[in-house]
Amino acid sequence: RRTQPMREASIMLEGWYSPVIVVLSVLIAILASYTALDLAGRITLADGRERPAWVAGGAIAMGVGIWSMHFVGMLALHLPVPITYAFELILLSVIVAVAASAFAFHVVSRRTLTWSALALSALWMGPAIAGMHYIGMAAMRVDAEQHYDARLVGASIVIAVVASFVGLWLAYRYRADESRHAGFRRLVGGCVMGGAIAGMHYTGMAAASFTTDGSPPHALGGLVATRELTLAVTFGTLLILALSLLGAKMDRWFRARLEVEERRREAQKLEAIGQLAGGIAHDFNNILTAINNYAEFVSASLPADAPEQSDLAGIREAADRAAALTAQLLAFGRKQIVQPAILDLREVLGEAGRLLRRLIGEHIRVEVEAAPPLSPVMADRAQLIQVVLNLAINARDAMPDGGTLTIEARDVRLSDEYARVHLGVDPGRYIELAVSDTGHGMPPEVKARIFEPFFTTKPRGVGTGLGLSTVFGIVKQSGGHIYVYTEPGRGTSVKVYLPRAVGTPAAGDRRQEIRAQPGQETVLVVEDDPSIRDLAQRVLLKRGYTVLAAASPGEAVALVGERGVPVDLLVTDVMLPEMSGPDLAKILAAQRPGLPVLYMSGYTDTTVVRGGRLDPGATFLPKPFGPEALLRKVREVLDAAAASRVTERRPQEKSEAV
Repeated sequence: RRTQPMREASIMLEGWYSPVIVVLSVLIAILASYTALDLAGRITLADGRERPAWVAGGAIAMGVGIWSMHFVGMLALHLPVPITYAFELILLSVIVAVAASAFAFHVVSRRTLTWSALALSALWMGPAIAGMHYIGMAAMRVDAEQHYDARLVGASIVIAVVASFVGLWLAYRYRADESRHAGFRRLVGGCVMGGAIAGMHYTGMAAASFTTDGSPPHALGGLVATRELTLAVTFGTLLILALSLLGAKMDRWFRARLEVEERRREAQKLEAIGQLAGGIAHDFNNILTAINNYAEFVSASLPADAPEQSDLAGIREAADRAAALTAQLLAFGRKQIVQPAILDLREVLGEAGRLLRRLIGEHIRVEVEAAPPLSPVMADRAQLIQVVLNLAINARDAMPDGGTLTIEARDVRLSDEYARVHLGVDPGRYIELAVSDTGHGMPPEVKARIFEPFFTTKPRGVGTGLGLSTVFGIVKQSGGHIYVYTEPGRGTSVKVYLPRAVGTPAAGDRRQEIRAQPGQETVLVVEDDPSIRDLAQRVLLKRGYTVLAAASPGEAVALVGERGVPVDLLVTDVMLPEMSGPDLAKILAAQRPGLPVLYMSGYTDTTVVRGGRLDPGATFLPKPFGPEALLRKVREVLDAAAASRVTERRPQEKSEAV
């Protein structure tokens, strides 16, 4: 019997709840909510035909879970008269719960979700969940009249709307969270959602009251509320939720394996591209060295006001731009010369911040967070500043209408689990440098190619496509790792992990370049490229040096050994026919002990610059170089050798005097 006006002769039936079954219903609500939050992430990552399957499976798991909580909660109610349930209405309430869950998963799997869309979705889903509850109440067959308190009914619907809003927001917020604390966050979210759903249910139950006229009870058909029915519904629900969580776990495992394999293929591809780029840059640097220096020779031979000076300046400017491009290619290929030092990252960020003020417009708010204590890092100062600037400029371009650029630095510990997922990462302590923006983000197909040289999404003529590839090469050459986290419409976060260093940060190098002094020493130049060999000889002769030139190591050995020509300095290319520059230096050092050496090359993947770092005691001049750069380096090496000889003689003189 259903709601009728309450007669004066009616007797109010006093009901009570089984505490054990009430607790069981709340636990089911929490587990169902946790499962929903977990499955939301699987649906977001799925694409193609997988997505509808995950939506259907998730809707069944969540819908059955919510319905089960509601039905078990009703079974917790005991009245002094028999209670049965109409099967067709119970089935209808299940369908409503599954449909509402499918709608929820569809909403949270969208790329973007505004607050207004979230509110409208909650206004639809909340009444649907409440409708499921009251359909279930309508399925209750009791030999008594059923009445409802309108105020409590309204309160239950409001609770359902609020619970839907919170649940949708939590599912959307943590759908892509795969961090170490993701499980804990989902558990907390599940407790909040489950508690809200249980609150809605028991508020709706409190709205119902039952009266009877005292006549003997009649036999009613339907499902009889028994302990066995409660256990069957509970077990079936737990089985469905457990299978759903197991499916999500297996999906994570398969995706992690696929991601590791994809990262391995991507690393191999980038390594191959880096080798090609480094080789091209090496050959091109020889050409640029010749172009720059011969333009300098012509300029020096003309009056300062000659009309040809502007043309020569244009040639040098174009060569300098080309040199900058080759430097970026070398950085990407991890073949750039670096001089690492122990650095305080806060000081580096401060220096980069001063440069950023001229590069980032006023429409973008810049936040730099690097609170002490912060461990030092081992890196090249100039390259680290370049990393920050390149990432900041990329973030700026992603926010044409303004936004927030956040640069953070902190000590972190990368776990074994993180290392398993991210190829090539060793677990341990690192310094994390994160550059995040609130821009338009990147789709997966763009993210997969962002480190490739010359790949860009900018219009033609805007940028070279080498900014992020340069960052990638610098980070890898510094022994670090870089990863990009992005989602269309939600911005991008680039995280760089650099190994911690032990020691005191070094002060920045503030030396100014000065014009090299002339010399009278004898310099042996060994270079197989005739244009580089001729210009080096020309530059040194003009400044007063005696120059011997050799096109091969064999010719150089003959000059020094067989002819007995005295040599004060060896200037040699690293890559030579017959043998390498370092091998040649060893042979000549045996004939003339203490012979100082200046290496030069446009390609640094050699024995003298292992891993891009200078060997102890080795002096290196990277190509392309100008006349003054060559003269300064030659003078620097000769002066250092002379000072070393004076230092060695002093102890000998003292011992002889004694």
